[in-house]
Amino acid sequence: MFARALAPIATRTLAAAAASAIVFSAAVQAKPVLTEQVSGNRVVRSIEVPFVDLDLTTPEGAATLEHRLRAATTQVCGSLPRGPLREVSDYKNCVRETEESGQRAMVTLIARAEAGETFKPGERIAVGS
Repeated sequence: MFARALAPIATRTLAAAAASAIVFSAAVQAKPVLTEQVSGNRVVRSIEVPFVDLDLTTPEGAATLEHRLRAATTQVCGSLPRGPLREVSDYKNCVRETEESGQRAMVTLIARAEAGETFKPGERIAVGS
């Protein structure tokens, strides 16, 4: 049932997900890593999210991954600032971009799992803004 609900989304977004900034990593790490890079005048933040321990063909596995992606968004973007409007705007952009990259990753991973692909031990996805 979950697969049917995501099928139209998966079909439309698989190509976009492949071209997106989602990075699949086979490196085994004890903790997710938050990175910051300066790209032009922009700070790019991302965090690695583990998923190979989940059965993404089940609603429970997908729900757990979604929970991890929400937690990753909080780690990447922090909390809503009480400062100037520019900081609030930057925060909202960070949340939007991180959530979008997480959703693209989730759709891609579920499609891979439903296609019977075996994930590599320690494989993670990186989501961020």
